[in-house]
Amino acid sequence: MTNALSRETLAAQALGEIDQASGALSPVIYPSTIYERRPDGSYRSGLAYTRADNPTYDHAERLLAALEGGVACMLFASGSAAATAVFQSLLPGDHVLVSRILYWGIRRWLAEFAVSWGLDVEFVDTTDLAQVSAAIRPGRTRLLWVETPANPMWDVTDLAAVAEIAHAVDVRVAVDSTAATPVLTRPIEFGADLVVHSATKYLNGHSDVLAGAVVTARADPFWERIRSWRRSAGAVLGPFEAWLLQRGMRTLFVRVQRSSQSALAIARHFDGHQALTAVLYPGLPSHPNHEVAARQMTGGFSGMLSLRVAGGEANAMSVAGAVRVFKRAVSLGGVESLIEHRRSTEGPSSPVPDDLLRLSIGLEAPEDLIADLDAALETVSKTGAAGGPVPEPLPTSLAGSALAAAVVAVIDRSVTPSIIARGGSVRLVAIEGDVVTLEASGSPGAVLPAASHIEALLHAEVPGVAEVRVVWPGPTLTPGSPADLTERVRRILDSEVNPAVAAHLGRVTLVDVAEGRVHIRLEGGCQGCSLAEVTIRQGVERLLRARLPEIAGVVDTTDHSAGTNPFFAPGKR
Repeated sequence: MTNALSRETLAAQALGEIDQASGALSPVIYPSTIYERRPDGSYRSGLAYTRADNPTYDHAERLLAALEGGVACMLFASGSAAATAVFQSLLPGDHVLVSRILYWGIRRWLAEFAVSWGLDVEFVDTTDLAQVSAAIRPGRTRLLWVETPANPMWDVTDLAAVAEIAHAVDVRVAVDSTAATPVLTRPIEFGADLVVHSATKYLNGHSDVLAGAVVTARADPFWERIRSWRRSAGAVLGPFEAWLLQRGMRTLFVRVQRSSQSALAIARHFDGHQALTAVLYPGLPSHPNHEVAARQMTGGFSGMLSLRVAGGEANAMSVAGAVRVFKRAVSLGGVESLIEHRRSTEGPSSPVPDDLLRLSIGLEAPEDLIADLDAALETVSKTGAAGGPVPEPLPTSLAGSALAAAVVAVIDRSVTPSIIARGGSVRLVAIEGDVVTLEASGSPGAVLPAASHIEALLHAEVPGVAEVRVVWPGPTLTPGSPADLTERVRRILDSEVNPAVAAHLGRVTLVDVAEGRVHIRLEGGCQGCSLAEVTIRQGVERLLRARLPEIAGVVDTTDHSAGTNPFFAPGKR
């Protein structure tokens, strides 16, 4: 019977299932974490423990699988848990291609953890089909991760086209469809293998549930590996949250359709506004991916849009501070309309322009939202847009070099996003014949593990590059260094490490050296305690061991709780 019903009806009636014991139309909540065993040890229900099975989230999973057109669904404790489960089900050494514009939390997780664990992560513009095709390494690329529309620039990727490219060389395609929802786009119909949602957003829609979901087109071994990861890692949703999620999905179509209509009205009203340099919304004909969106999205273009405010960050922050109806908060997809300055939220690794405001349109009267923005924009004059991070200019000796331009383009596109997120940066300083020299700065732990990846990437994508050298701002020590191990360590830190970390107002201080173990302290600005291990183990320790084979290890003696300028405060976020 359900196969003959529309998705809208299936959502409204939560599949139309009725509790067999009571006849209740509202699904039952099963808070129990355990299930009774028979005298012979078997489970009469087939359920053993809620970390693996619970009928409450089984119901929500069946509903979302039906809405997406998949064969199965798994709920997770959050959108991040759902997304990272896909990556964690890959194997060390696997090459993955990821949308360059995507939810910042996943980009940061990839840079901070996935790379450290051995995934070869490369960021690409997935709206550029030629770039996607060129970036795939047959036999090594295992996953293409696409976010569309991509938060917060709302680029739209042609799913059918990238799926065809990927599947031709046996690459799995996963699509983060949080902004589109199954109301507007069903990625599986365009060839996606997996669909991922931050269910906290539109699926729940009331800003009161933290949840994530993955839907699969087929029940294959990779799907079972994701299931095993969820069970083993305990990344499951609670029964009450699962029940709230299925309740939220009952009104999904009404909410998404209304917010999409309002977003389109707002985008049209402000398109060309004198205080704005751009309105980013796939529903506008001026959007670079509008034709793809019109073909791929049915019934609307989502309730998400972004405004680029003339005059840069200061004016953008002023507009966000002046609204009265919009609420200043993170997240999206709820019944209330939200406004947020994304660059200040995402931090220095963000590729997002600093003049951008992200809007999540809720269920208020669109005329009230338009009036609120009109009033906030009234005092902003059109003084020109400010962009995101400004690339450093080429050295004078390389100006006009096509080879240099090609190298910089690859670095900016595929290297910089992950390097910056890990607390470092690289820039081109010289090309001599076919040898490229890059200068690193910031955390050694950000650059050293990526050196071989950078060289392989430039070899593959820039004809004429035979060798890549990564150097540090200070001079490399030469033979004839002091015999005393402590002094040799100190000189390496001062000549090679500290000139690099000084770029982030930091310093590595030598405490002592005893029995081959180097004790150091991190001082000044830093990337936060979560990256200290990366800085030391994959950066400082690796560099010292390469220079001084007698080094047995590096020990961090820093009092991190006393840090005065961390990127993320200890104990928070």
